Amino acid sequence: MSDDLQPASSGVAQHAASLRVADNMSRRVQCVAATAALREAARLLAEHPISCLVVLEGDTPAGIVTERDVVRQAARDPEGWAATPVRDAMSHPLHVTDTGATVAEVIATCARHGVRHLPVTDGGRLAGIVTQTDLVRAAHRHLQSYAAELERLIGERTADLRDSERRRDDLVDLTVHDIKNSVCVVESALEMMEQDPIGAASFVPLLRRASQRIGHLVCTLLDVNRLESGAMPLRVQDVPWASLCEPVLAETGLLAQAKSVALNRTGESHTIVRCDPALVERVLLNLLDNAIGVAPDRSTVDVHAERTADGGFLVRVGNRGRTIAPDVLPTLFRKYRQGGGAPVKRLGGWGLGLTFCRLAVERHGGTIRAISPYVDGEGAAFEFVLPAEPK
Repeated sequence: MSDDLQPASSGVAQHAASLRVADNMSRRVQCVAATAALREAARLLAEHPISCLVVLEGDTPAGIVTERDVVRQAARDPEGWAATPVRDAMSHPLHVTDTGATVAEVIATCARHGVRHLPVTDGGRLAGIVTQTDLVRAAHRHLQSYAAELERLIGERTADLRDSERRRDDLVDLTVHDIKNSVCVVESALEMMEQDPIGAASFVPLLRRASQRIGHLVCTLLDVNRLESGAMPLRVQDVPWASLCEPVLAETGLLAQAKSVALNRTGESHTIVRCDPALVERVLLNLLDNAIGVAPDRSTVDVHAERTADGGFLVRVGNRGRTIAPDVLPTLFRKYRQGGGAPVKRLGGWGLGLTFCRLAVERHGGTIRAISPYVDGEGAAFEFVLPAEPK
């Protein structure tokens, strides 16, 4: 046993630690009495495709007799070997294991005692026998199963990475497209300003909006990476909710007016919120920008704020546009994910907006979720909660 199995025993035992010997032993055990003649043992070995017999003293296992033991006795006593009692040729002392042992433990026992066969008992009664072949076969099956599972996991991870790369490439293309569009707006405005210098001032808001859009895209890309790596510090202050909310409502109000969308603000107004105001302002801006973008013309976007029972602060932004499919909701805040297989321009913004919101809220120790349908079977709401004391 030690010569054949021990070189691989450490690696095999590691993978066999979870296998039970009861599930891998041979249950059909051939036995011979210790007082029987060796010819009887030779007959049993010849009639059955086995390499050993368990020797019994009454009902108790007392030893093992193998083909090698028979051949060795015959070589020593060619004339009288057949009449030799089995007990004189058997291997002893007998080493046994029980049905609760693991294959790894049995491998170690066989290697320690230098044996190739180990009777298995259950409550002191013989239940089976485990051989070197059984052990190697069990470990091999387990290693094959382990390798198949590992191959499956690697395949899944590879598919996930490819999917992530594809989505990342889609997002980069979409972001570049957005930036290019904003640059085209700037170029068009400059050309019109050259043609009409007197009316140049009327193009300033358009230029400012395009510039802000480009800056917002670039900053979000950078800040998502900083938040993921933990490199962005949290600058916590006590600020009135109104001082955060009102500038954002004023900025997004122009977009809302263009679509005849009403902004309905409810709940708390003068509550003091402990947070990083720059991050929370951008979270609210993202959510409002998305909500207005998907809201039907002449509909309403709700902005609700309230203090929670545990002292936290809840903000909810809801629209009455199309609903979000249930299978999309769990992945909506993941990086490079949007509502569907391909990037969707106005479901979750342009890709990283909702990821930024999640990371910024979680950076405070808070939570964020999507609710859809929102009201009367329509629309969606995004709700985040900031803790009373950011972590």
